[in-house]
Amino acid sequence: MAENDSGGIGAKKGFLYQDYVAALFALKMLDDKSISEIRCEVSDDIDVVYDSYIEYVQVKTTKSDKAWQMGEFTKCSYNTKKTSTGKERKEYKRDSILHKSMDCDSEKMPGHFRIVTPRDVNAKLSFLKIPVNERVGKTGREAMLKSLRQATKSYKTPNGNDVEYWLDRAVWEVIPTKDQIKLEAVNKIITVAHECYGVYLNPSRDPYRILNDLLVNLIEKSATSIVLRAKKNKIYSRCDLISWFKEEVLHYAQQNNENVKIYTVDKKKLKAILDVFLELSSFYDHSGEKLCRGLQGKYHRRRYEYDGISKGILRWLPEVLLRPSELADQSPERLIAKLKGYTSKKILYLADIKNLIANVLLHSVVRTSYDSQPIPALLHVDDEGGTTIDNIHILLNDHEPDQLLLGFSYLISGTIDDSLNQIVSDFDALLQSDAFSAKKEKILEDKQDGYLLKHDVDEILSSNTSLDEHLSRFVFAFFIGYETEFLKCEECKTDEECQARLEGEVRSHFDALISSLINKDDFFKDLHMTAYIYPIPSIGNLKASVEEEFSSNDK
Repeated sequence: MAENDSGGIGAKKGFLYQDYVAALFALKMLDDKSISEIRCEVSDDIDVVYDSYIEYVQVKTTKSDKAWQMGEFTKCSYNTKKTSTGKERKEYKRDSILHKSMDCDSEKMPGHFRIVTPRDVNAKLSFLKIPVNERVGKTGREAMLKSLRQATKSYKTPNGNDVEYWLDRAVWEVIPTKDQIKLEAVNKIITVAHECYGVYLNPSRDPYRILNDLLVNLIEKSATSIVLRAKKNKIYSRCDLISWFKEEVLHYAQQNNENVKIYTVDKKKLKAILDVFLELSSFYDHSGEKLCRGLQGKYHRRRYEYDGISKGILRWLPEVLLRPSELADQSPERLIAKLKGYTSKKILYLADIKNLIANVLLHSVVRTSYDSQPIPALLHVDDEGGTTIDNIHILLNDHEPDQLLLGFSYLISGTIDDSLNQIVSDFDALLQSDAFSAKKEKILEDKQDGYLLKHDVDEILSSNTSLDEHLSRFVFAFFIGYETEFLKCEECKTDEECQARLEGEVRSHFDALISSLINKDDFFKDLHMTAYIYPIPSIGNLKASVEEEFSSNDK
């Protein structure tokens, strides 16, 4: 159907019900990744663009309080003309609600259709109220198809489809009042804010403000003339909505400060321990992404700041050692027991301080690099073979399926080449063993979803799925800290030559890791992998600093 201004700016006063319907469809994009955008008054009142089809939504409000009749739905206007004999003849237009809906089927993607009204329908139209995927075995289709064919004759959509095509892809939705739409929209805002961002909105105030802001955006877009403005001015994309909604929700979170979800994704509240000084993203031409991040600490007055790293490790330690339920429990009667449990866990892992340091450093860099929800891997995901996955994070994606990051962290004091070979061998053995499947099931069983933001990784953790079925959903991360001769504890070298040597060394170790993996098994080309490589002047000094920080903190 040609783009037009029908029902446009001048009629906006009567479209408040329609605006709420548009807002409701926009809000559905928040947790439905199959919707990419909605369009206001482009082809129909509202176009909902899905991955594989477009649903054209007509919103019809009238003063009548009677149920919709077939004749009203298919009624066409006409012009009267006189014949050569002087008799009047009616020339019917193809402008009924049905014809206009069919006219929308003009784009490359298949068309689906929806009618939304506050009035209910009579028996002859009731078949349309049945969801399309629930119509098998239901009566009424043939009788309705006959009536529709009588009304449309041989009329076809711009794509050449007849009214039967329309019937099998059309739904009639009855929402009696604006208040009912508003209530559903407000509930959606509250639910998504809590499940996806961990924010409890003030239910009597915040969601209504967010809804009003959304309506203003939609009305401004739909009030823009298509003839005069670019088509994109009538589009509200999922990307735009997610970004806008997140900012709105976090604004109210700061005001309310009543979060129950434990792991925030607000980057303003998350402080990295190490900085990224090198990023390589196109080093290899593999089907699986291979990324390298070079990490560095800071110097202060020409001395390497081990103390700053130690304090950062202590700050992140509760997320690593405590379960979500323990982090969430703020009751006074549980505080002493929680502190004792936390202290005992610190003492337990002090015996393996190198691994704990590496684990926390990887944890912090993942948390500050992604919108992630960690699962405390050290607490429950080990096996007899010692193939410990020491970092597990759900990576939340706005528009793609969420991913699961499985991390392995190391601080290497000796020869790095030998250690890299051992890392590769251990990783290869893990993926070949039954332990990998067992770990997936353990994660599925033990993660405490009530404290995590909404995610969709359960399907890839199921016992009846394999790694090969979901390669794009897994990310394998390696944190490798090692001693370098290019950095000194009490000498800060900031010249370009030293920096170039350090970057070259990190590149070399990254290349050695990936090459060794590929040489071990060509299958690793298909895996998404990220290497976090951290050159440090002295691992011994870092250990001593962390032990001292832990000791002073426990006094």
